[in-house]
Amino acid sequence: MLFCKSHYEQARTGRLLKPIKAKVKAGQYTGCLFDDPQCDRPHSSGGYCSTHYQQKNDGKPLTRIRGWRSQSEWGPLCRYGDCRSDVHSRGLCIVHYGRGISQFARDAILALQGGRCLCGTVDPGPEGWELDHSHDCTAGHQPMSYCTACVRGLLCVPCNRRAVSWYEGAWMRQEGNEPIPVLEEWVGRRIRFHGEPDSADVRVSYSGQQQSSSKSPEWEDLAEGRTEIKGHSE
Repeated sequence: MLFCKSHYEQARTGRLLKPIKAKVKAGQYTGCLFDDPQCDRPHSSGGYCSTHYQQKNDGKPLTRIRGWRSQSEWGPLCRYGDCRSDVHSRGLCIVHYGRGISQFARDAILALQGGRCLCGTVDPGPEGWELDHSHDCTAGHQPMSYCTACVRGLLCVPCNRRAVSWYEGAWMRQEGNEPIPVLEEWVGRRIRFHGEPDSADVRVSYSGQQQSSSKSPEWEDLAEGRTEIKGHSE
């Protein structure tokens, strides 16, 4: 049996014979094919820039690549408000960087919520607001991690750690339990980012169902562990 050079090398080394990718002609691509939005990075391989080609080669969904700046361009001090702490990443200190969802984005989300938690409180307490996200995100990260595609909003500590987690983890898994509307609206929505999440110009809006603006006493009692529903109490 006769093989081309590439298949002969595969057979000689005992590897499974695979189709050979067509070679890209010189000058066929000048930029990256990714267009959501259009990637301005130069072509590297297979019609894509090096980063998008690596995503495609790894079988991951192609995603937008954030702009890059050197540390000298950001400056040595945090650029959030009057903070003058040392820079951790992208011009922000470790507190305001927020694992990629910066304090700029959190401020925008809180403003979208009218400065209130789902339970109606405007005071999250000494531990501050917590970022809530969907654990069934399909972006490929671990359930306890998050990305901009699965952020749902900001919650106070009791709502995030007790009430919402109980609802998703226990209540809706029990046969015969009816959905609780105010919680269904919360877990069914997503925050949509307009602009970079670590930019001072970031804007946000709701995607999917929107949270109810009404204040629920039953929800407040549940968040604080004062209410028992169908045999459950905290």
